[in-house]
Amino acid sequence: MPPKNRLPKYEADMAAVVAEMGALLEVASAQENGALTAEQKATHDALEAKRVALKESVDREKAQREHERTASAVEPAVRVGAPRADADTKRRGFANHREFLMAVMENAGLQSRADVSDERLRPLAVFDKDDKASAGELAFLLPTAWTPRSLMATVGSDEQGEYDDRYGGFAVPTTRLPGILQVGFEGDPTAGLTQSVPMGSPTVEIMARTDKDHTTSVSGGFTVTRRAEAVALAATRSQLEMVTLKAASLFGFAAMTEELRADSPQSFVAIVDTGFRTQFPAHMLNEKLRGKGGNEYLGVFTALAASSLGPTVSIAKETNQVADTIVSDNVIKMAARCWGLGSAIWLANHDTRPQLMKLSIAVGTAGQLIYTPSAQMGFPDMLLGRPVYYTEYAGTVGDQGDLALCNFTQYLDGLYQPLQSAESVHVRFLNHEIVYKFWLRNAGAPWWRTALTPAKSTNTLSPFVVLDAR
Repeated sequence: MPPKNRLPKYEADMAAVVAEMGALLEVASAQENGALTAEQKATHDALEAKRVALKESVDREKAQREHERTASAVEPAVRVGAPRADADTKRRGFANHREFLMAVMENAGLQSRADVSDERLRPLAVFDKDDKASAGELAFLLPTAWTPRSLMATVGSDEQGEYDDRYGGFAVPTTRLPGILQVGFEGDPTAGLTQSVPMGSPTVEIMARTDKDHTTSVSGGFTVTRRAEAVALAATRSQLEMVTLKAASLFGFAAMTEELRADSPQSFVAIVDTGFRTQFPAHMLNEKLRGKGGNEYLGVFTALAASSLGPTVSIAKETNQVADTIVSDNVIKMAARCWGLGSAIWLANHDTRPQLMKLSIAVGTAGQLIYTPSAQMGFPDMLLGRPVYYTEYAGTVGDQGDLALCNFTQYLDGLYQPLQSAESVHVRFLNHEIVYKFWLRNAGAPWWRTALTPAKSTNTLSPFVVLDAR
């Protein structure tokens, strides 16, 4: 009886354990600092112990397979001359292909047919004078019985096999691994850049200085002067304003039948939980860019100074510019209008990358690229010396916001209640369903109310600069 191969089962079990650990860590990644709860840590430790035990079983089984392979490679001595090769035109006297290969190995390196010790091999020995790689050594033709054409001649004609369910495929079991493959969310490039505001109540007020007009003062009204002795000074004062954040609720809701929850071999509850913990940050990134204010974030694409909604500066494309394009002059003008350029990042749609990578400026009689591809994994490309992050929430080429330059240190991101969840069997009790609810309460907006008028220019500056549509 051939030895039982236990290796596939051990490897499948270990893969299932690793996938389950990954699903658990994915759920934990949405928690604060990615920390595991006590219950999750106990589950993770138990899975790790099981993985280590299965790894030992896999290693042990692989070693056993190697022992069996080595032992099975030992063949009886080659039977020289019987049966005669000329009497067996297909097999040339060899009982099987392994016997043929063993004979070839024992007669390797010979340069004369007379030196071949196995009579069955002599008619199969050939020598190619034009083959310099052979170094004058003999080669041996493969008997007809074991050529690929002979082996494949009857495939699919009369044998049982997995190739067709009717002839045996139904008998082969399948394995479904735990977990779920997912594309998910590329990530929020603004994470860690915004100004976090802890909210102790649903409404938070922050006092700010009204200092966005620098034609006479950069401090909201205070000025300093030099005076001659005994000349009276004129008093100056600064003006203040109040910035207000009001938290609004963001909800997610899903229902599941009790049958699915009970019968699913993997935890469908974990799939729902992971899905919402992916959806919430993606939705909030979209609001940071396109939110309309009120119960939403005020997005930097909609906080346009021209409409008195906020400080965002919009850069018009060139009058002779071809539609649905981005040119170097667009990028240079955007950088010129950005306040705090040293802390700014570019946000762009993936569609813009082919055009951005070709942007250049004239330097003498040559051109100089202003786009620098990253040479190291984990680091972004650079455009005019600032990082470029591609996001599907930026506008496509030709739409407003296909390219934006933003200093998110001037964006307030307030959190009143972090992401929470609850479940209930009562909402759809008669439907025999359980419902899951996820929610948080937060607010976000640029704290600048207008763009900044510099001391010696009529072109305003802003932490948020977007490219117009064309």
